[in-house]
Amino acid sequence: MRSPDIRELAGEAAQFRAKLEKLKRANASPEFAWYPYDTFSVFPVLTRMLTGEHRSLLSLTGTRSLLDVGCGDGALSFFFESCGLRVSAIDNVGTNHSRTAGFRTLAAALNSTVEFMDRDLDAGLSLAGRTFGLALSLGVLYHLKNPYLLLETLARHARYCLLSTRIAQVTMSGVGIEREPVAYLLDPREANDDPTNYWVFSESGLRRILERTGWKVLDYTTAGYDRGSNPAAGDRDQRAFCLLASRLPDPWLGCDLEDGWHAMEDGRWRWTERSFGVRLAHPGTPVATFRLRFLLPEALLRETGVVSLQAVIGGERLPSCEYRSAGEQVYEQAVPPECLRNQAVSVRFELDRAMRPAGGDVRELGVQLVFRSGAGDELRPIALA
Repeated sequence: MRSPDIRELAGEAAQFRAKLEKLKRANASPEFAWYPYDTFSVFPVLTRMLTGEHRSLLSLTGTRSLLDVGCGDGALSFFFESCGLRVSAIDNVGTNHSRTAGFRTLAAALNSTVEFMDRDLDAGLSLAGRTFGLALSLGVLYHLKNPYLLLETLARHARYCLLSTRIAQVTMSGVGIEREPVAYLLDPREANDDPTNYWVFSESGLRRILERTGWKVLDYTTAGYDRGSNPAAGDRDQRAFCLLASRLPDPWLGCDLEDGWHAMEDGRWRWTERSFGVRLAHPGTPVATFRLRFLLPEALLRETGVVSLQAVIGGERLPSCEYRSAGEQVYEQAVPPECLRNQAVSVRFELDRAMRPAGGDVRELGVQLVFRSGAGDELRPIALA
C-alpha cells in the first residue's frame, strides 16, 4: 500500500470529498438529513501538526485495520477505505443524527465493505480479539459520560490514535483552568443546545487523562479560539488535536488475544484460563512453525505431576505435549499447510487442567505468559514463523 505524505493525502481527501458531495446530492432524501459538519476539515490541521515519520499517516496502520469511532455518515471511513485500508466504523444508531441512514446510503452508493458496528460507547466498548493499527476519535470525547473508559479501551486495542476534542482555558465564569488538570461538566443545554455534550477538558486535564489511560502524545496542536476559550460559547470554541501512541503492551504483541486471558499484571504478564485463544497474521510462507513460551506454575503440577497442552489450528489438532516441571516451558509444533489458507490464523489452546487461587480470587488459572521483561523490553512469547 502506498503511503503518501500527509499533504498529498489531504489533496486526495479533497477530491474524495467532492465525490461524496456529488453522491449526497444524487441520493438526497426527505427521510433524513446528512451530517452537517465537514469531517474533512481535519486534514489542514493534520498537515501542520504531523511531524517526521508520522506524516506518512497511512503507514501507521501497518497490516492492521483502521477504526473510526463516532463515524457519523462515514465520510472518513469511506475515504480511508478508498486508500486501500481495511476499515471498521462505530456509531450509536440511537444518537446518530440520521440513525445511520446517511452511512448506509453512502455505503450502498460506494459499494463499500466498511464494517459497521452499532455501539453505545458509554455502555462499554468490547473489542475482544481485535487490534487496530490506527483509531480515529474526532470530536467524540466531549460527547461521552465516561471518556476514561473509551480511552483506556482504545489503548488496549489500537497502536495509534488520532484524537480531537473541545478544550477550554477558562470556565463560563472566567476562572482560569488552562494549567489545571480538570474538566468542566456542561449543563444539558449549555453548549450548542445539545444534551449529549458532557465533559470539556482543560489542556492539562486532557494531557492527564491521556497519560492515565495509557497513551503517549506524539504530536499536538490546537485550532479555533486561543485566548480565553470556554466550554460552551460558540465564539469561544477551541479544539485540541493529537496523534497518540499506546503505551500498553497489548496492541504491540504481534497477535490478537481472543478469549481465555486475564488482565495484564505489573504491565508485563498475563494468566490464561484452561482454554485460551490467539489470532496471528499469516507468516507469508506455505509452511510454518508455531511456538508458545509460557510459565507453568508448580501448583498446577501438584495433583498428578504432569500437565498436557494441545493446540488446535483451523480445526486441525496439533500433537499434545506433556510437562512435568514448573517454570519456563515451550510448546512448538509444525503447522500443516492446510491450516495456513487464511490471512488470519486462529489458534486455540487446551490445558488438561486449571487451578483456583486461594482466598477470594474466583478466576480459573492456567499458565502465565510474559510479554515484557523487567527492563521493559518487548518479548514475543507467541510466534508463527
